[in-house]
Parts: sequence; structure tokens; C-alpha cells
Amino acid sequence: MFGARPPDGRASRCDPHLLRAERASYTGSARFLADPVNRARVAEYLADMARPYAIDVPAELICGHSYGEMAEPLITALVPPDEPVDLMVLAFSIHDVRPGRQTAAYLSHVTPGSPMAFAVCDQGPAAAFTGLRIVREYFSAGHARRAVLIVVEQAAIPYDSPAQVPSQHQAVAMLYGRGSAQARVGEVCQHPGVPPERVAELARAEFARLTAGHRQASLVLSDSLAVTWPAPAAWPVRVMPAGQPVTGIWWGIIDELGSNPTGPLLVVAADYDPGLRYLCLTAFEKEPAEWDTR
Repeated sequence: MFGARPPDGRASRCDPHLLRAERASYTGSARFLADPVNRARVAEYLADMARPYAIDVPAELICGHSYGEMAEPLITALVPPDEPVDLMVLAFSIHDVRPGRQTAAYLSHVTPGSPMAFAVCDQGPAAAFTGLRIVREYFSAGHARRAVLIVVEQAAIPYDSPAQVPSQHQAVAMLYGRGSAQARVGEVCQHPGVPPERVAELARAEFARLTAGHRQASLVLSDSLAVTWPAPAAWPVRVMPAGQPVTGIWWGIIDELGSNPTGPLLVVAADYDPGLRYLCLTAFEKEPAEWDTR
């Protein structure tokens, strides 16, 4: 059992910087499901979980991807063996197709440094912003020097659900560290319970606060927020296509940070979930050096 204690105040404190990023899209189903025994066990498990809610789970519809299989190669590419990390956060919305494994703990095992691991779920697209907040808190408390944030979504639910199912399996992994880096993480703003009629006003106010002191900034906007908030037309705006409610905004952040090196040095990302009513924003302050993205 792990016991957590408050910071002792002796460690060095600083903001995390985004060092590198890896991302990938996947097709087909998890290798784990190629075994008929595993597929049958998953079908049985999901049927048992859905039965009290009178939801049918046809065994022939069992498919999807494993977050462990999606994230492990990204971690291998992102974190060299001689650069161990202290913290890992896995953020997702749609459940994993491999229910018998604690995926965050498994990914900690395959990550150099065997870091403290968190899994953040049941928050829709806000889960990744919560994960970034955890990273910032660990850095600001002086209890992490390097951290990995992994945002994943798999595109298959074998039963009827009101959740938005992604268009494809997709994963984004981001390495955060200290010292000289390419993008400093600013404040992470999260507002729960925001009704649609208040979204534009609150998003406008938070955007103005995050960009205060900057003559120009670029904005990465989720498709769901773009419907509710007409972003400032005078500033560069990247609206992400529909279909990737969890990873889409982070895919766009990587594109924005890695493109146009002479463009605005501040990149603001903003998302809104009309179902759970979370409004989330964060800012990345770019350095003029070349940024490593794939």
C-alpha cells in the first residue's frame, strides 16, 4: 500500500515544460482479443456488468483496443531508458477493452523509473486537463522532475451508450520536465457545471486572463466548444475536427506548437463537454527553439 504525505517544502519548485510528444492512430482490435479465451472472458465480464441495467452485450460485437497496447510503444519512443520519470498520468473516457488489468499500474511498470501512476476517468474530455493539473501540482510542490501524460481513446463500445464514441483509436503521450524546454505549461482552468448559455461569456473571460500581457496568441479549439463560443476572429484559431472528443484537442496542441515557429508564442487550448458541462482551458508558452514532435 502507498501512503501519501503533504510536501515537505524542501524540494525545488517550478512549472513543468513540455519536452517531447508522441502520438499514433490505430486500426483493428487489440492483440489481446485475438485469443478466443480472452474474448470470451471480456464478453462475460461486460455482460455481467451490464445486466443490472437491462443492457444487452452481444458477444459477437466484442472489439476495441487496449490502452496498454496503444500507450506502451509511445512510452518506449518518448522516454529513453537513462531518463527515468517520477510521475505518469493516464487520462481516458471510454473504458479499456481489457478489464482485468490496472492499465496505469501496468504502464508504470514499463516506464523508465517505475513512476507513481494515476488513472483519470469519468470526466469525459476534462480528464486530460485534470491529468495536466496533477502534473503541475507535482512540479509546483517539488515532487516531480519528469512526468508523462498519456491521453487515450478507443473507438468501440459493444452496447448502446449515450457516450460519444470516437471515430478511431488514438493516443497522445507527452513528456514534461524542467529546465530548458520548448513550451512552459501555464495555468489549467477547469469549470464544472457550466450551462451552454454561459459558455461563451466564461470562455471569453478566461481566454482574456490567460493571454493578458501577450499581444497575440493562437487558440486550439475543440469542435464542441466552437459551436458555443465564436472565438476571437483577429487571432489564429485551429478548430479540431469532430470525432476525437478526448485526444483531438491534444493532437491539435502538438500541431500548433510544432508549426509556424515565427507565429504567436502563446498557445491556448480550450474544450467544452456539453454532456458533463466541463469548460477547460490551458496555455502553453512556446520557446523560440525547434520543438520535437512526431
